[in-house]
Amino acid sequence: MKIFKLLVSFLALVAVFTACEEDIITNYAFQDISAPQNVAANFDVTQDDSGLVTITPVGEGASSFMITSGIEGDTPVTVNAGESANFTYTEGEYLVKIVATGATGLTSEYNQSLTIAFTAPENLAFETQVSGLTATVTPTADNAAQFDVYFGLGDDEEPVTIMAGESASYEYAEAGTYAIRVVAKAASVTTLELTKSVLVAGAVEPIVLPITFDDPEVNYDFVTFNGANFEVVTNPDLSGANTAATNVGAITNTGNEYEGGTFELGTPVDFSGSNKTITMKFWSDTPTPVLLKFEGGVSGERQTEVVKNHGGTGWEVLTFDFATEAIKSYIDGTQGVGEAFVPDGQYAKMTIIIDGPGKLAGTFYIDDISQPDVTDNTVPQFPITHDNNNVVYDYVGFGAADYGAIPAMVIDNPDKSGINTTAKVLSIEKPAGAQTYAGASLKLNGPIDFSSGTTVRIMVWSPRVGTPILFKIEDTSSPADANGNPTVFAEVQQTTTVAQAWEELSFDMTSSQSFSTSENYDRVITFPDFGSEGQGETYYFDEYEVGEAAKKLPQLPITNENSDVVYDYAGFGAADYGAIPVMVIDNPDKSGINTTAKVVSIEKPAGAQTYAGASLKLAGPIDFSSGTTIQVKVWSPRAGTPILFKIEDTSSPADGNGNPSVFVEVQQSTTVAEAWEELSFDLTSSGSFSTSINYDNVILFPDFGSEGLGETYYFDDIAQQ
Repeated sequence: MKIFKLLVSFLALVAVFTACEEDIITNYAFQDISAPQNVAANFDVTQDDSGLVTITPVGEGASSFMITSGIEGDTPVTVNAGESANFTYTEGEYLVKIVATGATGLTSEYNQSLTIAFTAPENLAFETQVSGLTATVTPTADNAAQFDVYFGLGDDEEPVTIMAGESASYEYAEAGTYAIRVVAKAASVTTLELTKSVLVAGAVEPIVLPITFDDPEVNYDFVTFNGANFEVVTNPDLSGANTAATNVGAITNTGNEYEGGTFELGTPVDFSGSNKTITMKFWSDTPTPVLLKFEGGVSGERQTEVVKNHGGTGWEVLTFDFATEAIKSYIDGTQGVGEAFVPDGQYAKMTIIIDGPGKLAGTFYIDDISQPDVTDNTVPQFPITHDNNNVVYDYVGFGAADYGAIPAMVIDNPDKSGINTTAKVLSIEKPAGAQTYAGASLKLNGPIDFSSGTTVRIMVWSPRVGTPILFKIEDTSSPADANGNPTVFAEVQQTTTVAQAWEELSFDMTSSQSFSTSENYDRVITFPDFGSEGQGETYYFDEYEVGEAAKKLPQLPITNENSDVVYDYAGFGAADYGAIPVMVIDNPDKSGINTTAKVVSIEKPAGAQTYAGASLKLAGPIDFSSGTTIQVKVWSPRAGTPILFKIEDTSSPADGNGNPSVFVEVQQSTTVAEAWEELSFDLTSSGSFSTSINYDNVILFPDFGSEGLGETYYFDDIAQQ
């Protein structure tokens, strides 16, 4: 009996232990011991000016949620999974915090900014980035709390709703052009919509140099960072170094440091040979440094970079020479960062950073990124840029006083301003007593191709106005004359119109009776101050190119009408110290004293600086022989608006703010509202004015001395009297 009792007790004890063990196994097998995952929330902002917002938290593995509304003094509200909570907000910015709790007690936190505005959304815009068949939409709008994104799927499409600052993505089933619509919503009844047609090409081919953005089979995926956005668009400015109506890449900086992106290259760039030069067409209306960096060394090569400065003149060609300009890039420390480095390997990643540590915001464009083939290219050919380090520009000067050579060489551009901010130019010195025909010749690697036109354009810098420039082309294979010169040639003469500034002269070769496109002209000769003995002056030449006459910089009178002139106004003085909107537009009020087609519009946004305005660089100094009073046609929304007119000598030393220290400014006030009138600015009324100074920059300041009120002003016909 005693043994039986002991046996029963033992069996009972075993049963207890077994039951406990089973409980433990069951608990760990069926309970998730990790914190809730993918915690987020759906926000339903009621659009009736009530400020009512319904918040529904979601999260994997969450059993309850504690919601902190962000309203001052509010007590957090706890809801179970699947439940919602209502909050009533006033206008303002709020940070909503949600803490999700799982069955085990572990928590995860989610934070979301919430904007409540009873004013309708304004300034809606959105960027669309396409990668393969996936489109990612990132909208922005003032006052908006949420956005509904429709991806153009049909009338029954349910929108993707996102909060301000978020993006929505969708992968299409097939390529095509889709009408993407974004609806911006606030706490007000009124919404704001914007629709764009977006091409989803479904491209899958990898990116390889040259990058043109025109191949529909290539996926031009640019992986951005630090706030930058990217999309492929049609060239918005057919001028400068890029006049083709083709696709380009658009990089939008938001104002952060080190914004940019990276191309993953299907075929690595190879720097193992002598060709270590990369060229890129780059557009900006503001001077900025552009960094080109190569990473992803196929065999672990050290990453390397080159920085080039863009002049802010629209489309320019930037040349990155990794043989002479490259340095070691930052990796994860200071290991040689900034040291000279000549790459000799292959790289699979190419990164572009605009304005580096600066905070320049705006949209910039890139195109035609290539590694030019320099094989058999040591002898120059048109166009002659003087910037290709793989070309030998072997100019031969002639015509010194003793019939010897005059100095002719490629040098650093001594005046990077106006229409020519390139690095290298041709310098021809005509010493005192040099022959009337002194000049410099350059042998080409083959005949000039005149199939695209018969006009040769040359950028010229002369110390004097009215200097004769003779341009000559020769066929060196033709028989020699008595002086040993080829008998087949053509020559055309033009005259400079500005002094000590770059201008472009056009030489129409058909104006020479001896010219024929069937001849093999393979040598060019440039004669500065042709027909006069040397006076010890130096002339500069650059950008020899075949084509039609290009646009020029303006000079007084400024009409805004000349299609051959680039009216490159630069706005400044926004509330954030950036650019204000300035552009040449169709005349909005063709009445009274001004019925011309084009005028310049200057918008002074709300909060703009008291000195906000727009400047215009001239082709050269103003000639005051025709008068010292400047007349300007002005249209102002108000009578009594102060208008300040200023001229500067951009070559004078800079003051503490970086502005030229030599200037003149005169102020007048409008006398009528919403109508054209002509204001006269007598420059002699300023004690600092002198006709001997080279004033080459004009600045207009609307409503000078007052912060911006969101008004727009128009100006036209800046002339002398």
